[in-house]
Amino acid sequence: MSAIKRSLNVGVVGMGNMGIPITRNLAFKARSAMYLQIHSRTLSKARQVCDDMSADGATCAMRIHNRYSTMTKWCDVILLTLAHRAASRKALLEDSEALITNARPGQIIVDHTTVDMELSRECAYEAERRGAVFLDAPMSGSPKQAFNNQLVLMVGGPAEQVQRVSPIFRMYADNIHHMGANGSGTAAKLLSQALVASHNAAAAEAMTIANRLGIEDYQRLIQVLDASWGSSTMLRRNAPTMQDLVRNPDKLAPSSGASIDSLLEDLALLDASLPKIEKGDNGKGGREVEEERFPVLDASLRMLGAAAESGMGDRDMAAVIHYIPAAAAMEKEEGVRVEPRGLTVGAFVDRGATGRVSSVAAAAAGAAVAASSPLSAEIELDPSSLADSLDAAESSTTQAASITAPLPTPSPQMPPDFTMEEFY
Repeated sequence: MSAIKRSLNVGVVGMGNMGIPITRNLAFKARSAMYLQIHSRTLSKARQVCDDMSADGATCAMRIHNRYSTMTKWCDVILLTLAHRAASRKALLEDSEALITNARPGQIIVDHTTVDMELSRECAYEAERRGAVFLDAPMSGSPKQAFNNQLVLMVGGPAEQVQRVSPIFRMYADNIHHMGANGSGTAAKLLSQALVASHNAAAAEAMTIANRLGIEDYQRLIQVLDASWGSSTMLRRNAPTMQDLVRNPDKLAPSSGASIDSLLEDLALLDASLPKIEKGDNGKGGREVEEERFPVLDASLRMLGAAAESGMGDRDMAAVIHYIPAAAAMEKEEGVRVEPRGLTVGAFVDRGATGRVSSVAAAAAGAAVAASSPLSAEIELDPSSLADSLDAAESSTTQAASITAPLPTPSPQMPPDFTMEEFY
């Protein structure tokens, strides 16, 4: 008598801009092979997501939750798609019913949120203590790309576990890279965001210089630059908005999911993750340490920080074009330069964005906790995997605002290689 096959219980935590399209892909492609568990802090939001999918023809079984403890009870695999580090840490470790705290042996928890390396390592350590598995798998892409199965995933964790969940990943991502041990996926995403910020700043500076040089045909200029070695995804995405802003300085950049605040937070997480350099005995029984500084990262932090402090935090990253002259002035005026980390945290504190304050501040302060775990060793990234993932992330458009257009219906079939045997 053959064994009875049951549906794979897969949960998604976070019904936001990325969580909804990922959930829809799972619902339409897995069909009876998956029992979908949907979590939102408000049941009405989760119910609406289910109702919309059912109305569009989804046939897989679905269950809604507003408690993490019921997710750990039901799910074989849990995917997190939360807005920022503070929300991710609370869901994974700090809530009284946190996912990792209540994880079952054999359970796989995947965090798609962009966090810092220390949190990823801490989660992996705590999951391993309970016999569970944690994978850090931050994403690059927009909600539209999530709907179209075009996300880039950078995954850190045990290779055999990454292989087990890859059939699930392939339902919403077409570019999946296993970067190495836990934390390496997070490291790759933060490096990708550093490139996004620097390419964005370079595009803003180029558009500003073009204006100073009296170039009239911006459209032709953008076409020429895009065809040259100077092209980048950020130039292609942001230059049209930037040229409009530089010609109309009183005009505001649109609000966007790819905002100044979002990019600034990611760079602050990278800044907090940088190793300290020992300089010798400090004469007080301890070791003197110094932060290694990186000029392009520092410049990006200063520029984004200036934009955020001016109240532009919720505006699209293209708004940095307003701060090219200000950034140059900060470099020239002695005593004006603000250290990047202080500027970053201060920018969030001044606006009272408590979620982002805890996210950035904890990234800097939480290293001591993770450093005591066996997973705190330096991560070795596979250079070829890193290059591939950064190239894929660079080609992945990061524009992501609110979902206002009608939700597209993903193609209702499973990937041909998705089988229950592959997971179990």
